[in-house]
Amino acid sequence: MIKVSPREDPRGTIWDEKGRDQLAGIYVFYDKYTIHGLQFLFYENGSLVMSNIHGVDNRENFHAIVFDYPSEFLTSISCSFCHLPSLESIKFGTNKVSYGPFGTPSTDAKDFNFQIGNHLLFGGFHGTKNCFGIGSIGVYLKNIPSSMTNVKNLPVNLEKEED
Repeated sequence: MIKVSPREDPRGTIWDEKGRDQLAGIYVFYDKYTIHGLQFLFYENGSLVMSNIHGVDNRENFHAIVFDYPSEFLTSISCSFCHLPSLESIKFGTNKVSYGPFGTPSTDAKDFNFQIGNHLLFGGFHGTKNCFGIGSIGVYLKNIPSSMTNVKNLPVNLEKEED
């Protein structure tokens, strides 16, 4: 699998959900300024299974995202972070709808916007947590099967240009 992330937070504790690709839901703990925690609902061996809560269990603002599994799946994730040691906002997209943003994106924040697409390449989440909440988040991508690649039909001109 390929590990993709916008940044690593060296002060945080690492969490990892590698290989848990059958995502059925996401629980977001947040307030106006911070994403405090994330918890994931996976479909495994015929049952729904909850992950541990990653970050801080702050139930003041809590949102449960429940996918129409298996026909709905994750296609994008975007977040912003600025001066705080945690994410300020997060948004999830699926092949059916967009969820969020949770928190408040800052105008001077750095953004992470990753489009997975409609190819079922999602392979899990990873990130860091600290005493404030989620320090960073990233995704694992499954390798692209050769059946999905067709080099001869790429819309790219591979011919060398003459000077």
